[in-house]
Amino acid sequence: MAAQVIAGMGALERALKARQSIWWVAPIVCGALIALLATVLDEYLLYVATSWIVFGLLGLSLCLVWGKGGFLSLGQTAFYGLGGYVASVVAINFAPLTGNTLIWVLPVGAAVGAAVAALVGYFIFFGRLGPIQGTILTYTFTLVLWTGAIGLTIKVGDAVVGGDNGMTGIPELTLTFGEGAAPLAPFGMFLTVVAIAVIVFVTVSALLRTPFGLIVDGVRLNEVKTELLGYDIRFCQLVLFTVAGGIAGIAGSLFAGWATYINPTVFSFTEALLVPIYVLVGGRSSLVSGFVGAIAVGGLSFWLGGGVIGGQTTLALGIILILLVIFLPQGLVGLLATVWQFLAFKLASPRPGAPAPTTTGAQAQHGDDAMYTTSAPVADTGPVLETVGLTKAFGGVLAADNISLVFQRRKIFCLIGPNGAGKSTFLQVCMGLHKADSGTVRLEGTDITNWQPFARVRAGLGIKLQVAQIYEDLTIWQNLWLAAYSRTREHQAADEVVEAVLAVIGLGEKRSLPGSQLAHGEQQWLDIGMVLCLAPKVILLDEPTAGMTPEETRQTAQLVNELANNASVVVVEHDMEFVRTLNADITVLHHGAIFAQGRIDALRQDDRVLDIYLGRRKNVKGI
Repeated sequence: MAAQVIAGMGALERALKARQSIWWVAPIVCGALIALLATVLDEYLLYVATSWIVFGLLGLSLCLVWGKGGFLSLGQTAFYGLGGYVASVVAINFAPLTGNTLIWVLPVGAAVGAAVAALVGYFIFFGRLGPIQGTILTYTFTLVLWTGAIGLTIKVGDAVVGGDNGMTGIPELTLTFGEGAAPLAPFGMFLTVVAIAVIVFVTVSALLRTPFGLIVDGVRLNEVKTELLGYDIRFCQLVLFTVAGGIAGIAGSLFAGWATYINPTVFSFTEALLVPIYVLVGGRSSLVSGFVGAIAVGGLSFWLGGGVIGGQTTLALGIILILLVIFLPQGLVGLLATVWQFLAFKLASPRPGAPAPTTTGAQAQHGDDAMYTTSAPVADTGPVLETVGLTKAFGGVLAADNISLVFQRRKIFCLIGPNGAGKSTFLQVCMGLHKADSGTVRLEGTDITNWQPFARVRAGLGIKLQVAQIYEDLTIWQNLWLAAYSRTREHQAADEVVEAVLAVIGLGEKRSLPGSQLAHGEQQWLDIGMVLCLAPKVILLDEPTAGMTPEETRQTAQLVNELANNASVVVVEHDMEFVRTLNADITVLHHGAIFAQGRIDALRQDDRVLDIYLGRRKNVKGI
């Protein structure tokens, strides 16, 4: 059965790769089919349907930050409305000079939406606000604009912003140039907006097919892990939010030209919540969901509003949307994708009877330093990581109490101690996941105490946390490639690093499987492999054998010993037999402070060490 699943996935993967080079054909063909359908629609329906495409662009902006970036923004209508307002002011004043309005409204709407989004996003992401606080901030910003727009009355050249009355006299969308240029008819306007939507969609899709798109996936799936791979996740989030703001601004400028009117209701509570509804109905996992949701909601409203249910349009629409969200949590696009994948898998599945592939687990290659080929030469002697008086308290509890340690190059060190001794906290303070209350962390003599985690990774620190941190929805190859690319910043070099690491951790035959299908021990190896891809000078391993079988533990010990050929390795572990096989210098922590140091055989004979593990008071003060 396992062989059938893996072989079927391989066939499906090959089919998908065959279509990757022409991925852009599908949206263009879809746009052409929509244009063909428009030839049989009456002018009024075409006029209304144009707004659905505009709202689809707005939905696309939210799909980008929510579906792809994992951040729910209720401020897309803020960028949409501001883009519409400012583009309208520019169009009223400058369109008479050229006739064509699109050359003014599109760049202005995009620039305004992107600029304002960048400003709001800076406070959200670089202020490290939580997801709830960030969502509230975007919503509050939208309401502030709504309140301000209602009372704003100002004249800018020939354009008049009339407060609650909005703006009128906005030029219609026009393609031709010169004096007396005729605005687009409903059919031409529809085709133009569809063409713009296709161009924007293809551009965004192209962006997400670059390594940036995989980084965005990593941020959505696991922010902490992505930062521990050396990526500045705040910058990635800001870029994505800024691009989404620009798309919303384009949608706002098109809306104003379509309606020739705009007022403060674009910033209202109702409008702000409509955008997430579009995305939920379509299914936020796909970029096309915004368009599907907007067209579905708009088309349903149009049909119900025709008197089908006797004036109860809002009630019926609300019930239908609730049922869709409850029974189709993946949305309409998710439903179609599920059906398509099921059919594709059935067609691609091989006949039963193929032998199941095997995996040998972590296979440490003696002297194999392929992962380090792009790193600067590492000296053989001298300290690489040093902490001086490192202290961290949580409330009144000292988790790390004045810890001063020096870690030499290319050696293994172990931190042991009972639960709550401060071992994991010490590693996380070294990594920057917790800010030290006092003390200093130095890497190769450089004070990195106040550096962000991603900066420490780039400088040569790598960590595997206590619980394996992998991307379960990404393949093993993608997990490792994301780590390798953080260091190499080059496709081919990243591919080579991944191949080398796969050979070391023994997961080469499972490279196409998602991380969620790995056994617990394999997930630990994958996590270690991701750290290896970074070629760090110091590797911090927090309980690398937790939950492993004896054989997996033996293989992990072999792997850790081999890692010391290229890096210093600091291991936190409770398994004393595993520690013994590492032949390492050991530091015992107790109550957050250094309690004892030495080799494993000597410490096993130390009654004080035995007492803190057994909970006896005889030789240990403070228990």
